[in-house]
Amino acid sequence: MNKKEIVKNLEQIEQLLEEDAPMIAKERISFLINDITKKDANWHGEYQGRSKRQVENNYKALGVSIFGLLITIVGIIIYGLITS
Repeated sequence: MNKKEIVKNLEQIEQLLEEDAPMIAKERISFLINDITKKDANWHGEYQGRSKRQVENNYKALGVSIFGLLITIVGIIIYGLITS
């Protein structure tokens, strides 16, 4: 997170405080602190509440599923060519 993004976030929090929305401002400050101090962030910031291991396992399962789908499609095409 660079200086420009931090300033933008702080200005938005300031606006929330002016609009009398302290709870939302408090949440935004928490998110900002987390973003600034987070060292092991992935390409979209966080894992959306999931652990890194769970995300990796989900991607492995996705890869296996896509591979199975491709094998099935190829099998259907070959079967169609053989039987027609």
